[in-house]
Amino acid sequence: MCGIAGIVDKKQNKILEKKVKAMIDAISHRGPDDEGVYLDKDKKVALGHKRLSILDLSPAGHQPMSSEDGVLWITFNGEIYNYLELKKELRDGAYRSGSDTEIILRAYEKWGEYCVKKFNGIFAFAIWDKNKKTLFCARDHVGVKPFYYAFQNGVFYFGSEIKALLAAGVKTKPNDKIIYEYLAYGYYQHSSETFFKNIYQLPAGHILVFKNGKLEIKKYWDVVSRLKNIDSWSDKKAREEFLNIFEDAINLQLRSDVPIGIQLSGGFDSSAVTAMVNKVCGGQKNFRIFSFIYKDYKDKEKPFMRVLARELDWVQEFFPISPSDMSDLMNEAVWHQDEPFPGLPTFGQHILAKACRKDKIPVILGGQGGDEIAAGYEYYFGAFLLDMVKEKGSEAALKELFAYGKLHNFDQEKIFSFFINSLNSYFQSGASADGTSFAKSNALNGDFLRKNFVPRAEFEKPFDNALKNMQYRDIFHTKLPRILHAADRSAMAYGVEHRVPFLDYRLVELGLSLSNYQKIRSGEQRYFARMALKKMLPSFVGRAVKRAVPSPQREWFKNELRPWVHSILSSKSFGQRPYFNQKEVLSEYKRYCDTPGVPANSFHIWQWIHLEIWLRTYFD
Repeated sequence: MCGIAGIVDKKQNKILEKKVKAMIDAISHRGPDDEGVYLDKDKKVALGHKRLSILDLSPAGHQPMSSEDGVLWITFNGEIYNYLELKKELRDGAYRSGSDTEIILRAYEKWGEYCVKKFNGIFAFAIWDKNKKTLFCARDHVGVKPFYYAFQNGVFYFGSEIKALLAAGVKTKPNDKIIYEYLAYGYYQHSSETFFKNIYQLPAGHILVFKNGKLEIKKYWDVVSRLKNIDSWSDKKAREEFLNIFEDAINLQLRSDVPIGIQLSGGFDSSAVTAMVNKVCGGQKNFRIFSFIYKDYKDKEKPFMRVLARELDWVQEFFPISPSDMSDLMNEAVWHQDEPFPGLPTFGQHILAKACRKDKIPVILGGQGGDEIAAGYEYYFGAFLLDMVKEKGSEAALKELFAYGKLHNFDQEKIFSFFINSLNSYFQSGASADGTSFAKSNALNGDFLRKNFVPRAEFEKPFDNALKNMQYRDIFHTKLPRILHAADRSAMAYGVEHRVPFLDYRLVELGLSLSNYQKIRSGEQRYFARMALKKMLPSFVGRAVKRAVPSPQREWFKNELRPWVHSILSSKSFGQRPYFNQKEVLSEYKRYCDTPGVPANSFHIWQWIHLEIWLRTYFD
């Protein structure tokens, strides 16, 4: 896990090396162990690298790294987990290092751009071919690792973070189209465009080729075409296949020459990762477990966090988050994240990553992705019921709905309220699907809304299946891209690699291939995964219903953090932004604070303060 950067210029540039050095200095937090710059002899191409040493800690793993003949040069961020298997398949003589970086070079030499189809990992890299004058770039299947680029005045720039491109002098301004979609619809991290005008991200599962001043982007992983026709699989077959892939994913992701920790939230997914790590290691290794909690908050998750750690007798550390942490860390978090990010939980990830680095544990495993591949979010239920009506009729759908209600102790009124809300989540295809809500239009500047109006994005629906279309949307456009963006920046802010076993591309393919009835049954979500792992997990965790992660953000914005929030929203700079009607914003915030009870949602408050701090950080 590292930081990468580079420039390909159309003409000789005497300060190219200096520019790339500035780029990697801007992202030095991503690689505290080593650095390097490659400058082509004609001074038109330069690659930069900041190294976080995970595999082969020796100088042999230094980057940028060249092929044996010096024709190819690579700068690489991430891990190729199956590098040992690829080394056997390549069978091409002696190696100069024990790193996966060299495997990428050898694979590219042998298979060309199709080499990425061989990789199982999290990666973003660029390879310069001196002979062909071609830059070949790639990003992993689901976009765990970032890759940003800009093409201005015939010059191509790329980097692991947007701030690297800014350090090279890339011209930009706030992207009002993306800001509109964020404020009006709650969308972010949903397309190749970023909050910075003319700076883009390479989509997950894509390659980029830059040659002769022309840019070509192609998809190498078409998950829809790779799905298996396994509707006829028995329960036993589905569970066995899941267990085999999940165990192999954990096995591969435990490859490291440095210590590994585990982030445990107490939910099913992180508990499943923890339990499978123990199985793979035969109970012979102890791993440190890191968990964050909200200080002085009615946190119901702590017992769930503790039960598995105690059963395994592994050391577990709890890190409390207080209201002051949010206000104190805000500026730092906004700088590291580059773009708007999910609210309070992201600060918890920053605090955990800092603790990992302090304890000299530079790799951590998390449970991200489990909900998306196994249909774990409660708002998937509406799509599931639509499919059920189409396939088996309304009586079967009602039976599932009432089974869900019984499992969650819902009365009849709550059952039908849940049903309407989950259907709304499907048809709106918007931010409210995952707990957020649309911004208050009266609090936004009317001129801004009129000038920048774009219709709500219609995400592709490649399946004749509502549930699979929701999973696909969340994996590639909405939920998961936000989660992965926040996780990468939080961890790499302190030089820590964040690994996500549930997002092994084989598990993504399996999760989208399995029938609805394998994923949701008798009101129980993640059905195949729960049944497969029930012997590994305490029943307290394994059969527990999906619980929304409790967050005190709504209460803190109303109480402890009210002076801080008000100071931002009432500031002179906020009032001068072209996006807001400050008077209405303050009125809405007062109403939010003064209305009795816990507010239903705080996303609009988060949007306002977050966007203001972001503008101050990058444009004021």
